Amino acid sequence: RRSTCQAHCNARSAAAMADRVREVMESMVPELEDVQRRGLCSASEVKALVRRRERFEYLVHRPRATRDDFLRYLQLEINFEALLKCRRRRLGMTRQGPPDFAIRRRIHFIFSRAARRFKGDERLWMQWIDFAERRKADKRLERIYGRALAVLPHSVPLWTRAAAWEFEARSNASAARRLLQRALRANRGSRELWLAYFRFELIFAERVQRRRSALGLDGGAGAADGDDVAAGSMADGEEAVGEAVGEDDGEDGGGLEVGDEDEDEDGGAAGLAPAPMTDVEGAEGGELGGGSAATSAVARYVYESAVAAMPEDVELRLGCLRACGEVEAGAPIQAAIETSLRDSFGESAAVAVALASLPLDRCAAEPEWGSAHAAALRAALQSLDASLAAAPSARLRDACVAWVETVTQREGL
Repeated sequence: RRSTCQAHCNARSAAAMADRVREVMESMVPELEDVQRRGLCSASEVKALVRRRERFEYLVHRPRATRDDFLRYLQLEINFEALLKCRRRRLGMTRQGPPDFAIRRRIHFIFSRAARRFKGDERLWMQWIDFAERRKADKRLERIYGRALAVLPHSVPLWTRAAAWEFEARSNASAARRLLQRALRANRGSRELWLAYFRFELIFAERVQRRRSALGLDGGAGAADGDDVAAGSMADGEEAVGEAVGEDDGEDGGGLEVGDEDEDEDGGAAGLAPAPMTDVEGAEGGELGGGSAATSAVARYVYESAVAAMPEDVELRLGCLRACGEVEAGAPIQAAIETSLRDSFGESAAVAVALASLPLDRCAAEPEWGSAHAAALRAALQSLDASLAAAPSARLRDACVAWVETVTQREGL
């Protein structure tokens, strides 16, 4: 009797799966008829495509479908999309038609089912994001990021990529800032996130400075009036960063709206919809107010918050120092970071050598030795002298001598 019941259940499950596959296959009919009518595929090619699609549909509907089943199905559709593109070009069809859009929707549909089946697969989410970015599907990307971050809140690469997309692709600094703050709430001990947040504020400050220069707001009464606005924005920034490290009052403060991963078949989550501008960026006037020190003040506060959250992490401070050298807006706080390193890790030989290496590392793009390298070497030696003067020890002296010998041999001096 038990075996009979099991066979009956298996038969019902197979029938249900066949019904779902049949429904999916029937939805393809208008698209395939249009492809054949426009002369993009022959009847035999359409039949072969239908057979392969049906086989893959049965594979991915299995209870034990594998990730490779979905990936092979996706590769079939991507190859078919590329084939149609080549044939349209050959036939002189410049405009895309319904089959092109139908194939893209199908690829997203397959990705959506794969992501629902393998929620914790970060690589799969990244592949879906790559495809959506190549197709410039911004609205779809909102939903993908919302779903991905809902199921993988501790994935640092996902948070940083979502923030970079908001900042670079959509020019939405406020949304990018809220994403990074939300990420730090879920991953307070992530060095990569703190560095990304610090670098973001530096780049944003540099863009503000360029805008002010282009608009002629570098001096005069306008800049003086803007200082007050920038100071207000700085206060908002301190509050926002404080919330990121847990110093909040229980309110969410707006920002990232992570969607429910199982909201609908197509991943229709709330996404990363921009919220009202309520944080560091401030009002429009605040973006243009103040000098370089004012615009980099938020980055300074981010650095101080990062150090407070991870006081023993040397690489975090060194990473912030390197970021200052890459961005012009980091110059006002570079000396403060160096002082912080010497005060906290003055006896560390690794820190002394790292500080000395920074000036030469910035000249790595120039292959031949020149005046810039000579100036960098003088700055490096001065840094070593300062480290030895602050904390003289045999171990530190030996490390400094070894570093100088390595540099002279490498540069042929």
